[in-house]
Amino acid sequence: MKTKFLSLLMAFILLFCTVGQTIAFAQEETTATAKTVISDSKGESTTNEEDNEKAKEEAKKLLEEQQALLQKNLEETEKKLAELAVSSKGTAEYIDTLDQKIGYMNEQLTVLEDQNFSIQEEINTLLPVIEENEAKLSVLSEEVEKTKAELEKLQNKFDSVYSAYCTRMRVIYISGDFNILSALITCKDISSLLTRYEMIKTVSKSDAELLKDVQEKTKEIITKQNGLDEKVTEFEAAKAELDSQKSVLESKLKTIERNSEVIASNKATLATDRAESDRLLALLTAQNKQYTEFRNEDSEISAAVENEIQALISGLKRPEEVTTAVIGDRPDEIDEDDIETSESQIYANSDAVLNMIYPVPGHTSISAGYPNYSSGGYHGGIDFPCPTGSSVVAAQDGIVVTVKRLDYSYGYYVMVYHGTDARGRSVVTLYAHNSSILVSNGQNVRKGEQIAKSGSTGNSTGPHCHFEVRFNGTRANPKNYLS
Repeated sequence: MKTKFLSLLMAFILLFCTVGQTIAFAQEETTATAKTVISDSKGESTTNEEDNEKAKEEAKKLLEEQQALLQKNLEETEKKLAELAVSSKGTAEYIDTLDQKIGYMNEQLTVLEDQNFSIQEEINTLLPVIEENEAKLSVLSEEVEKTKAELEKLQNKFDSVYSAYCTRMRVIYISGDFNILSALITCKDISSLLTRYEMIKTVSKSDAELLKDVQEKTKEIITKQNGLDEKVTEFEAAKAELDSQKSVLESKLKTIERNSEVIASNKATLATDRAESDRLLALLTAQNKQYTEFRNEDSEISAAVENEIQALISGLKRPEEVTTAVIGDRPDEIDEDDIETSESQIYANSDAVLNMIYPVPGHTSISAGYPNYSSGGYHGGIDFPCPTGSSVVAAQDGIVVTVKRLDYSYGYYVMVYHGTDARGRSVVTLYAHNSSILVSNGQNVRKGEQIAKSGSTGNSTGPHCHFEVRFNGTRANPKNYLS
């Protein structure tokens, strides 16, 4: 009897430990399934990106300041024009003010066109990024939907397993440890006890396997849910970035559209103002005989002519490279008969070349000086009003390097190369707006020799000689070298 009781007691203790461990483990894992950790990381802008944004903001601010200043100047000029129009329209002051307005509008056009060009470059860079992000967003959308479907299937499997597990837990809870103990104690013999013990052990093992299945399904769901959360977060971030980029693109396109409208309007106004300025200037110079150039020639035309002149000057040979040149200081009284016509009369490293005479003998009054017109616009030489057909002479000895007959810009013009000054700079003079040219390219000319007849060809309000002095292609004030 004592042996039977001890055997039953040992079996009971063994079974109690086994069931207790199983229940404790189940409670621990059930608690773990209720805990989920979602990580969310935010990227920070790099220093370079911040610097770029700062530079863009500064450039934008500077542009806005320039536009504001130009607009202010335009408004002030418009106000002055309105006041002058009442009593002084057609005067030099009115024309100068009108030209100032034209200048401000030209600057405004330049600013707007530069801004449009810059914005278009940004758009060209942005469009491929938007297309790439749209493709990325499409892929992410598909991945999110696929992950959601997989998660739903996994959730259904989990619900089935978890339902069975919960049913078993309820049975264990209802039965309690007392029923298990009673089942063992009421055994009549050790054989029955061991049989019942094996049955209970088998049931406990089945419960543990069921719990393990629940644990595995729970982990899969957590992993899949975390993956879905990451995909959703990535999708939302990509969508937000794409929406922002599209908003920026729309803003840039609207800015270009607004600028283009202002540009079109300004160009129409400019065409009218330029025509009015030229008309009034022609009338004024005809009244006072102070002829000069129209101040509103197309900038592209002027640039093309200047580029051609610069190319020519840069290709001139230095005096020591011209084998037939008579170089050095030479007195002005040298008899022309003593000079061979095949020899080039140019100076080499001598400031004697700077001792020039007026290009139109007897006409020294100036209608427009260097370096600006009275309106403030650039003027690269000085203008000498004179009747059509007046004699235009070489300001110094030299070689004719250009003869041009244009119906715009300088009109009929001549360029003479005189050699180099003491600083080694090439010295060239230019005579423009002639009615006829009396020399040919490559011809030697002497100081005071007639090379053309004055006129009003090209961009000119009336008969005058436009005269320039250039050192290495750069214009200088001719008055400093005329005597």
